Amino acid sequence: MNIKPADKTIKALLKSGRQFMIPRFQRDYSWEKKNCEEFLDDIIKCLKCKDGKLETTSYFLGTMLFIGNFDEKSDKEIQVVDGQQRITTITILFSAISDIFREKGEDNLSKLIFSYIMTSDDDGNEVRIIKSESSYPYFSYYIQDREKMVKQEPSSEEELCIQTTYRLFRSRLEEKNLKDFMSEKCDGFLNDISLIDILKAIRDQILNCIFISISTDDTNQAYRIFEILNAKGKKLAAIDLIKNRLFEKLRKTEPADYAKCKWDELKSIINECDLASVGIGTYYRHFWNSCYKQTGASLLYDRFSSIIKTSDYESFLDSLVQNAKYYVQIIKPTRDDYQNRKEYFWLVQSFNVLSNYFGIAQVRVVLMALLWVKDNNLISTKDFKQVIQFLENFHFAYTAVMSGKANRLDGIYSKFSIAIRKSSSKNQTKEIIQSKLYACLIPLIPTEEQFTEQFITLCFTKKATAANMKCKYALQKLNCYYQKKEIFEDDSSIEHILPECNEGNVTNIGNLIMLEGNLNTEADRIDYAEKLKVYEKSNYKWVHEFTNKHSVWEEKMIGDRAKSMAALFYNKILGF
Repeated sequence: MNIKPADKTIKALLKSGRQFMIPRFQRDYSWEKKNCEEFLDDIIKCLKCKDGKLETTSYFLGTMLFIGNFDEKSDKEIQVVDGQQRITTITILFSAISDIFREKGEDNLSKLIFSYIMTSDDDGNEVRIIKSESSYPYFSYYIQDREKMVKQEPSSEEELCIQTTYRLFRSRLEEKNLKDFMSEKCDGFLNDISLIDILKAIRDQILNCIFISISTDDTNQAYRIFEILNAKGKKLAAIDLIKNRLFEKLRKTEPADYAKCKWDELKSIINECDLASVGIGTYYRHFWNSCYKQTGASLLYDRFSSIIKTSDYESFLDSLVQNAKYYVQIIKPTRDDYQNRKEYFWLVQSFNVLSNYFGIAQVRVVLMALLWVKDNNLISTKDFKQVIQFLENFHFAYTAVMSGKANRLDGIYSKFSIAIRKSSSKNQTKEIIQSKLYACLIPLIPTEEQFTEQFITLCFTKKATAANMKCKYALQKLNCYYQKKEIFEDDSSIEHILPECNEGNVTNIGNLIMLEGNLNTEADRIDYAEKLKVYEKSNYKWVHEFTNKHSVWEEKMIGDRAKSMAALFYNKILGF
């Protein structure tokens, strides 16, 4: 066992003349704001004020693991097995300090600190000290280019994290912010210390940081150590360990690096979601619960290790990528997903409702499985549509209106999804839907009395709220019922019959109706007698049904109308 531990400083690492490569199995840069702030706070707190000057003190950065020894003279790259997050963060911080030096007219200091970001080979060619494929070329342009000549917007979760970290450091390193933070430590001296001297002290404090360097030339050994070594910083997530295991076993890189190609494809697909709340980790948990076994986040890696055989790793990656495509269709549905075919407009609408109107995450477990059986011709078109619309109706009643407990559904959805993926025929799929989904969810449906009690509290205001989306959905469905259509009207908007500027209960659903957008603008704040003339121009049957019943409209009528709307919705639209 050839392991060489040694105490090293960050300066020794960055001035070693070696290039540090982030291996293909490593997780992306992912330090959050709290990790970066804690690191910078620790560095600043280590500085001591003495005789009107700032002095550095000892600070331990933990352990770092490398394939290769950066002490040895060689042109061979050093692979960073553990320590990437810390080295990358230091590089971003030095880039921010370099930029401030330059802006303050200290170009020489800017160049000197940048020598810890970029080095040069024997021919004078610039060499990046940190080399990462996953963030290239964004990291090179944004952090490792002192001139920052190429402007590039972040296009992935990792790149956004890099940008956020840089901007955080720039803000924290502003003179006022720095001195406010350091005021207690250097009370009475700080005003005499310039910003440049503070930044030089921070630079020196980082360079003097000590860490234990563990180097090995044994790649197998490095992979194994990586699984258990979790030094100071962001704790390893299950998805990072799973990626490590996949890349460890699928090492073949010629004629193509299968694991890396598939993982890059997976990241690209998930990045299409463009949502802060959705990352590979979230997707993986839903994928696993849909395909294998209901599992909490803390046990995902253990379950993967015990269930998935090494010989199945390639097919596992294939499935991971295919289901990610379904996942994006569910979270960010568009008609283009189905070549703008009208027979699928209802599906896009249902996915949009479940994901964006109701914000339901765990239903994705079921929807991925349903899209899988559909693609494999294991469910009839009728049954597919029926089950999706049942889920939409169920979640409006159970989740949106009644605020039912989400955790009651996790086990039901996972067991159903796993079972349906094992189906071998359309008839068997139909039976599984009946026995493992409908039979489990129907007992959770509220009674009409329970539903009505909560439905009549729905409101819509000018302020953007989650409650608005529930009310908007209910009104759109009611309008579809009267229009005898499945798809929401594109030109519809919510009309407050008594204007919202009035006091009282005017935002309640009983005072709301769908109206064409141009007519809504025309009706705006005029009195009801005048509004009737505008309503007559509408092509919506619901509007005419309302005006035929109500030649006058007063606030006291709102409650009764809300109850009648609830009854119609429960019995005619939900129709459980």
